[in-house]
Amino acid sequence: MTVEIEQARRERTRHTAVELAGVGKTFGTGPDAVTALRGIDLRVAHGEFVCLLGASGCGKSTLLNLLAGLDGATGGTVAVSASRPSFMFQEAALMPWLTAARNVELPLQLAGWSRHARRDRAAELLGLVRLDGVGAKRPHELSGGMRQRVSLARALAAATSSDSDEGPGLLLMDEPFAALDAITRDVLQGELLRVWEATGTTIVFVTHDVREAVRLAQRVVLLSSRPGTVVKEWDARSHRDGLTDEITGRLRQVITSHAA
Repeated sequence: MTVEIEQARRERTRHTAVELAGVGKTFGTGPDAVTALRGIDLRVAHGEFVCLLGASGCGKSTLLNLLAGLDGATGGTVAVSASRPSFMFQEAALMPWLTAARNVELPLQLAGWSRHARRDRAAELLGLVRLDGVGAKRPHELSGGMRQRVSLARALAAATSSDSDEGPGLLLMDEPFAALDAITRDVLQGELLRVWEATGTTIVFVTHDVREAVRLAQRVVLLSSRPGTVVKEWDARSHRDGLTDEITGRLRQVITSHAA
């Protein structure tokens, strides 16, 4: 029986990029303590695209920080079996003194790649995000949308910068398109889907935009207001029609109950 349980655990791990069990996060101690997350149970499969949705302050970004290893949980367990989690933020956060290509190369250089190999990989990733021919430009020469494409290419480089048997890389995205105009945001959402389908990267995407979540995700996970916990999950692959209204209604209930 013990052998069967261990084999089942290994099989589950092989297919799981992220697993959180009873995860909580509290900042501070005593009367000033603030509980951001409580009792989070969440599993993300390798290659899956999951959107975390919730109102501002519900702990979405805190949850990403736990997955990235930038902070530790104060309760429960966080298991990340995907190789090299990488972050993409609302701001592109590119090194202004480096060219687009050198920004993409940076995580590869830190991982010990040779100059020739990282140049080839950077060119490949810039092509993947439709930025052929701009590798020599610096961030100030690029539009906001182009800078976010470079940021995406760099994040993909970081997520896949080592040979690993742990499955595809893990890309953590914290409202990466929120600061862009509507047209550019729409274009980059489509580009992200294309890149995800081409690479098989596991994506955990934080947003407060219901339409964005429904368009992008295979699965939408709604968090409650602080302290954040999982309220409900939806499989967005099976029925996107009408799902935006359904999730919006549930989100309004969450916000209203918290305000009351």
